Amino acid sequence: MSMPLRDLLADWTDRFRHQAVLVALAADTEPDPEQLARALLDTYHGPATPTEVYHRLLEAGEFELADRMLTDCRELREDAADLRQALGGVRAVAGEAVRLKVGELRRRAEDADLTPPPEPDIDELGERAHLRTAPVATRLEQYERTLDRDIAIAVETLRGSIRADERSPAQTAYVEDLLTAGQLRVARAVLEREPPGALLPEAVPQLPAWRTAFDPEVVRQVLVDPSAPRVAEYRRWEPADPDARALLDAYDDLMSEEGCTRQAVVVFTSALGRFLGASHRIGPVSDRPDGAGFMTSFDGLFAEDSLRHLHETGRVDLFVAAPGQPGLPGDLAGLQQCVAVGRGLEPSGYLGGEPCAVLSTRDLLRLLPLTAHRPTAMLRLLARQWPLTVLAGRSPKDLDRLLGSGETRWRRLRWIVDLAGLGDAVVVDEMESATGFDTGLLHTMLHRAAPGQPRTALLPGGRFASWQGDTDLVRAMEEHLMSRCQDEASLATFWAALYVAEPDGRVRMDDVRAVASMVVVTGKDTATAVAAGAAALAADGILRPGGEDDLWLLPRAKVLGLLARHAEERLTHAVARLPAVTAAEPADAQSALLAQLSDWHINRHRLAPDFAAYQALTGAASTDSDELLSTARQVLAQTEAGDRLAPDGTSLLDQVLRELAAELSAAHAQVEVDIRCPADAYAALSADALRVVFYEILENAAESVSSIGGGTVQVIVQIDEPDLVVDILDSGKGLVGQFQDRPTLAFRKGRTTKGPDRGTRAAPGTQHPGRRGRGPRRNHPRSCWRRTPDPARGACTPRPSPTRGQGRPVTSTPGRGARVRESSSSRPEMR
Repeated sequence: MSMPLRDLLADWTDRFRHQAVLVALAADTEPDPEQLARALLDTYHGPATPTEVYHRLLEAGEFELADRMLTDCRELREDAADLRQALGGVRAVAGEAVRLKVGELRRRAEDADLTPPPEPDIDELGERAHLRTAPVATRLEQYERTLDRDIAIAVETLRGSIRADERSPAQTAYVEDLLTAGQLRVARAVLEREPPGALLPEAVPQLPAWRTAFDPEVVRQVLVDPSAPRVAEYRRWEPADPDARALLDAYDDLMSEEGCTRQAVVVFTSALGRFLGASHRIGPVSDRPDGAGFMTSFDGLFAEDSLRHLHETGRVDLFVAAPGQPGLPGDLAGLQQCVAVGRGLEPSGYLGGEPCAVLSTRDLLRLLPLTAHRPTAMLRLLARQWPLTVLAGRSPKDLDRLLGSGETRWRRLRWIVDLAGLGDAVVVDEMESATGFDTGLLHTMLHRAAPGQPRTALLPGGRFASWQGDTDLVRAMEEHLMSRCQDEASLATFWAALYVAEPDGRVRMDDVRAVASMVVVTGKDTATAVAAGAAALAADGILRPGGEDDLWLLPRAKVLGLLARHAEERLTHAVARLPAVTAAEPADAQSALLAQLSDWHINRHRLAPDFAAYQALTGAASTDSDELLSTARQVLAQTEAGDRLAPDGTSLLDQVLRELAAELSAAHAQVEVDIRCPADAYAALSADALRVVFYEILENAAESVSSIGGGTVQVIVQIDEPDLVVDILDSGKGLVGQFQDRPTLAFRKGRTTKGPDRGTRAAPGTQHPGRRGRGPRRNHPRSCWRRTPDPARGACTPRPSPTRGQGRPVTSTPGRGARVRESSSSRPEMR
């Protein structure tokens, strides 16, 4: 019986010189003899070397096959290190190409405002691309074809809307451009928010470009002098109508050495007003005392309906420079809107920084051929030189007034963005998405988008896509939001709301209170702080009612999603800065202070250096109340500061636990304590140290059990040579389900849910956890003591031992130790 072709080729020593053979062997099916024959004939004039075949496999994306070739082919072993490095490089490039392609498709779906088909898993495709690129490319092509089909259907639907609305040619052309570019979301916004007949910025053509080879003064003289030889290239600058011709003549008179007079200024401003479509009222003309020129004003720059709201009076100051004046006087900086004309005056070239915009000869000549929308075209020239405050106001309140209400906000923002040189409707859509149309955020974004840079440089490809990577801009928007938080309470509430907010901005106040209480510091009333903070944020507009009693809404702003990444850290700091509670139960301040050192809670403070002095004062027949209060404050402060003693000693664990159980039952009447401990369990720590450790855990468990109306706390001590294992279980509900998978918030090192010094620093040489999760989950951090024999029979002196596990110190003597474990479940775990 003949050998199968696959087996024959697998034993062929020269197979590594034929790429087609290697590919056929890697396939799951039997090789096609005819195809293999043709492939071998193609190499008839000389087979390739194994190295050449290896690099061809890399070019073809057959990475798994190339990797196998490195292992099986002896001729490649000498250069295996270099060849494997090349393989790693192309694999990395292939994985990055997958990530970029999926990102591109995702952006296309977002721009089209579609519910896209299920996205391919980037990690899975990346792993597959490390083996072979061809199947990955096929998968991405299938996804792209599906996306193209969905986009094409949506485009035809929007084109039908255009035909039904009977849009103007300018509107139709612009929306068609958006559809062609895949900006369906923006096209839909234009159709919904800009009614038929509304003036779009795109309907106002840009000024004709000026050829740098032309001298503006030469062109002006040719246009003014009828007897001058006509130059064909200058015809495009011919004045369009008598008003434009009158403006050119008036400007020519004003620029002459002898013609710059008060009367010439009056004629020029009158001609400029008529050119802009205003019935110009002749304003007063005054000579400047420094001889720099004349001051007057003109109308019409804001004459069009789409621009009137930007200027209340419409009148703009005008400075006419005297012949020989080298530049602009410094006192013009005090004017909000000013225009300057004069021989030799040119714009500075820095956009958005000059209080006085220059109308140069070149720009005036570019305006003269226009037949419509002259105010808009001229304002585009001037507004990009002015500070942005001219268009967007000096404060969020100014901007809110300029934008108006309803759909006018979108249209007016479109004009502000256009006149400032920031871009088109795509940019407005990005800004709305980033800020949720919150006026304060929008004002910050407009003014801080590109300080000191030409505004047009912000928009490569006409998109405002770089804002998320602009750390200065994002930081400015965060600082703005922080400035609106009036106090520590509103600041903590803001970060808590951001932490629990759903993607659509919905916030449940129960969740806010829960997450704030999880980082509570002793003496901080987070419930009151959240209530006050929510009221302050609602008054400011950061939060607004959501239609249900417990539901609030944050602005649907993408910048909040960026800030939410740091919400946990910011929330922790904000809660720590909350003012301490000044009132307590009972109302008397001295009684409240001493209540912290009551029979049960006093266990927390037994290792404070002044604790013995406090006990002596309380046991004395007569004690000065001021001295007692002073010592009590000192003890509390030492505990909070972590200033603790580390007394040596041994203690009977069963006795300590039963004494604590009695005290716990007296403090928490609804809690039943079940102690199961061997009678001879001795631990190499003092009784005071044990009390501090077990107080923290038992109080934590008792609070949880009390919160559900009562239950059981069970303490089980077992001998596990050479240690004692202490299990503490309770029937509490644990953390609320929403937060049980966020242990980094509630259980950061050095802190529990109950405040400072109730976590890792419970006692010298010990460590125990806060509560973790809900259900029968067990926790096994260790607080270890070596178990010793009965001290009466000769206990050894305690001595430190090496650390058991990372961050788990151990104090030891010869004998058994103890490991403390804590668990919380819906039912007590009984043994």
